[in-house]
Amino acid sequence: MIRDIDPWSVFKVGLVFHFVAYLIMLVALVLLWSVASATGTIDNIQQFMKSFGWESFEFNGGQLFVNVMILGLLGVVLATALWVLAATIFNLITDLVGGIRVTVLEEEVVVGSVESQGKR
Repeated sequence: MIRDIDPWSVFKVGLVFHFVAYLIMLVALVLLWSVASATGTIDNIQQFMKSFGWESFEFNGGQLFVNVMILGLLGVVLATALWVLAATIFNLITDLVGGIRVTVLEEEVVVGSVESQGKR
């Protein structure tokens, strides 16, 4: 019977999970930016935007990276807070209805010899 989820443990697991996902996202974005820069895609997009009348349209990679880092950290905090809020709401609901019943079965594995399997 699951009746209570500790919000502190949810906070710790959620914070580590979201921070690791954040780091993976940052590395992936840096790699994508490097590929786009090496293939000339960024220059093509800048030229495309200038063709619509924007006189000085440029991507500032450093500023974009800083903004993504700040937004990502905010996302880590918000997502972790949502996990803790969900655990707290779960605890309040299980106080009303009594929890969630979980049944776990253990299957017994019988290992027989090769000779006994051949006689069947």
